[in-house]
Parts: sequence; C-alpha cells; structure tokens
Amino acid sequence: MGDTYLISGLTAKRAEVSGIIADLEKRIAQHRADLVHIDAVLRLCAPDVVPEEIAPKAVRKRNDWFKPGELARMVLDVLRIAPAPMTVRDIAVEVMQRRGMDATDARTGKLVTKLVHNAVTRQANDLVERVEDGRVTEWRISAN
Repeated sequence: MGDTYLISGLTAKRAEVSGIIADLEKRIAQHRADLVHIDAVLRLCAPDVVPEEIAPKAVRKRNDWFKPGELARMVLDVLRIAPAPMTVRDIAVEVMQRRGMDATDARTGKLVTKLVHNAVTRQANDLVERVEDGRVTEWRISAN
C-alpha cells in the first residue's frame, strides 16, 4: 500500500465529506416534508393557488466582510467627504482601506468593487446620483 499518511488523510477527508452529505440529505428530507405540509395548508386555505407555480426564492449568501447595511453606510460616508464625484473603484479602494483590507489584492478588490457597485446602484436616485462624463461613471451625494 502507498503512503500511509496520504491514505489516512484521504480516508479522514472522505469520511468528513460523506458525513456532510448525509447531514444535507437529512436536512433536504425535512425541508421537503415541510414543503408538503405548507402546500397542503395552502390548498385548504386558498384552493385557487397552485403551490407548484410559486417561484422559489433565491437564497443569497451574505459576505463575511460587512454586516447588513454597513457597506451602504461606509459608501455614503466616503461620498460625503469626497471633494469630487468618485468612481466605484475609487470608493471600493477607500472602503477597503477603512476596513484594513489589502487594496492591492486584485481578487478581493474585484469582489469589493462589485459589492460597492451594488450598494451604490441600490441607493441611486435617493441618496446618491450618477455623474456621467463620457465613458466614466462617477457617483456623488444627491443635491436634493
């Protein structure tokens, strides 16, 4: 037999993954049972509703970098003190520096830039406004 450390490590990893799968299958079975009960109550209370036609709600995974609402507040703080409109990338760099993140890490920078873009877009027309100058889109606090 080959390297015993390798075999031991792979055996332990397989046992771990197998256990995770078994747990997930158990949870799926419970969720399916819950869904059957919900559908039955829906059919009793609203016979005209077809439960199978109800679109599933997307499950979104929260990021571990920011608490709910924290990024939006940070973006507004950055824009409030900005002397001029800023691009999403510039806002992201400032946010990363405030959080003590490595602004030179390309992958993290890209992910935070995407999060900042989403935060700015959600606040557009209410608190921030888009300033377009040819090809560049910048953001600033709304005047109204």
